[in-house]
Amino acid sequence: MASYLNRSSEQEDIPLLKSSNIYSLNSLIRKYPVNGFQDDNKGLTDNGDGSLNKCLTVFDIISYGIGSTVGAGVFVSIGIAISSFAGPGTLLSFLFSAIACLISAFCYSEFSARIPASGSAYTFAYVSLGEYMGWFVGWNLTLEYAISASAVARGWVGYFSVIFSIFGAETPQFIQGYQINGWININPIAPLIIVFCTIILVFGIKDSARFNMIITCINILTILFFIILGSIYVKVENWTPFLPFGFDGVFNACSVVFFSYVGFDSVTTLAGEVKNPKRDLPIGVIGSLVIATSLYIGVTLVLSGMVNFKEVSQGSPLSDAFIHNGLDMKWAAMIIAFGTLTSLTASTLCCLIGQPRIYLQMAKDGLFFKKFGELNKKQVPVFGILFTCGFASLLAIILDLDNLTNMISIGTLLAFTCVCAGVVVMRFRNEDGSESGSYSSTLVLFILFVVACIFGAASYNHWNIWAQIYLGAVQLGLIILLCFKKQTLNKKTCNYFLCPLVPVLPCLGIIINTYFIMHLDSASFIRMAIWTVVGTAVYFAYSIRNSKLNNMEKCETTINNINYCSNNQINYIN
Repeated sequence: MASYLNRSSEQEDIPLLKSSNIYSLNSLIRKYPVNGFQDDNKGLTDNGDGSLNKCLTVFDIISYGIGSTVGAGVFVSIGIAISSFAGPGTLLSFLFSAIACLISAFCYSEFSARIPASGSAYTFAYVSLGEYMGWFVGWNLTLEYAISASAVARGWVGYFSVIFSIFGAETPQFIQGYQINGWININPIAPLIIVFCTIILVFGIKDSARFNMIITCINILTILFFIILGSIYVKVENWTPFLPFGFDGVFNACSVVFFSYVGFDSVTTLAGEVKNPKRDLPIGVIGSLVIATSLYIGVTLVLSGMVNFKEVSQGSPLSDAFIHNGLDMKWAAMIIAFGTLTSLTASTLCCLIGQPRIYLQMAKDGLFFKKFGELNKKQVPVFGILFTCGFASLLAIILDLDNLTNMISIGTLLAFTCVCAGVVVMRFRNEDGSESGSYSSTLVLFILFVVACIFGAASYNHWNIWAQIYLGAVQLGLIILLCFKKQTLNKKTCNYFLCPLVPVLPCLGIIINTYFIMHLDSASFIRMAIWTVVGTAVYFAYSIRNSKLNNMEKCETTINNINYCSNNQINYIN
């Protein structure tokens, strides 16, 4: 040891512990190890260590998936799509949109089965694309869920106007809200449904699952009631012409009805509470999409057959079909109106579930405040739920439905894009985190995303058709380039769901999601930019300094330095 302490001047220049700068590029792109989520469902209870209540079955997951997707889409958006864009051909729009969403659903299913953590797209991006990208996705998703809950709450209150109109009564002012200016509309009733759903969630995931199952069953029965009763009054001549606006109208309607499917991703935030996540989550995600698509197509066929597409109501199409179509069946319209309220209640509940669980996972990873990582004795993240309730209620009070709906979707679509990219990256990654080959899959995917953005902008701004064909050819070339890269995943040893046709399907998912992103209005990009700037400030002020990976890196560095110094000591003595 005396010989070791009397090291040469060259050896004294070697520190015993290498100091690492947390404000570096390596910190932004460091990735959470997949095996680090083996005990991911553990959190902090009031009494110490605890875990989320793993009590959900595949039927609960499907119920949550249906509750989060089959809401405003079938009761509102369908009327806009039929009357203004595609007529009876809207069923093709729903079918094409379902296929587009199914691609992202396959990617979500692989990740959720492989990494059963409650962070959903945040966790998936953290593991595959790096810490900052994970933070970016999680931060934007939390706002998206809050806005979605607020928008549904506004829609819930607004649908009372339909009930009053059925009886020919005037809607009270406190339900309509008090318009202050173009952005602010004060509505004191809107937060009531948010508070009600929050109380249900605080009771625990098992009780909220039972409640959601009941109202989801009512929702499905309401839709089946419309399909069965409405089919009696279908006039086949209303289906002619089937494509009044041509295939252009069908694809334009896809932009409207696509968002009717957004919400299935929220069920992956329940991964830490599912009994058998590897089996049940893929079934739940894909199963809920299949059921939702079947319901959408059935409603489209009946509604467009009952009412000529030019006369379909845009505000409450299902209820009005039994009133303004020479039927005067107010009792049927009332059943559908009350069914709509239960459907929107389920949608509100499902929107409020996702945000606290993403906060929970971010807190456990050290990227968000520890308070959000605490669980009560009932294994519920109460603080996160109450915070979400307050945030969503505030938005619901002051912003009207139009302004809220214009702010939705960009965060979710970006999450879809990152998850699709993450699946491809993980297929090429070795166990030690490295990637073999002469080119990086991450770089190719980044170029694909940039080209897809330009392609979407070209379509939106009606660029020259040859420019769009050229951009499409470049995207095809990048996909082919990834196809020649060797995958490292051994499919024979995998005991979980795998996305088919990788990298082709995930790359198509990136292109489709980016296409829809570039067709959103400028306000969506401004909102995302402002929220991202705020989130980046929080990340550099708190998250990067408290990341759990800091401790992992320090431990690894300490061990490596001790081994290095020990070897040098032995060599010096020898």
